[in-house]
Amino acid sequence: MSDCDSSCRPQQEYVRTNQLCDGWTCLKDEGRRLKRREKNRVAAQQSRKRQTQRADQLHEACELLEQRNRKLKREVDSLSEEQNLLTEALRAHEPFCPIMHCSFASSSLQPDGAAARLV
Repeated sequence: MSDCDSSCRPQQEYVRTNQLCDGWTCLKDEGRRLKRREKNRVAAQQSRKRQTQRADQLHEACELLEQRNRKLKREVDSLSEEQNLLTEALRAHEPFCPIMHCSFASSSLQPDGAAARLV
């Protein structure tokens, strides 16, 4: 490698990278670029913050819905148990119920309300 090659190379690179810049114009462009990057950085931070807040809200809503679901399942279980107990009580009562075996009870079950006229 000759002396000329080593001394010319940095100048060539400088010319290649700065061929569009001339003093103040280059500084103004650099300033604009830095300002734009800073603005973009702030916007990205705000976007990430909003995304995190939204995820937190969704997580909280999910927790509340899961609690409500568990409560409703317990209520369904309780009502099913109550239904079973009442059904058993009715079945135990049926053989001894005088109303279920008389003709008055069967006529009161008619949809036209004939039993209501009898009373």
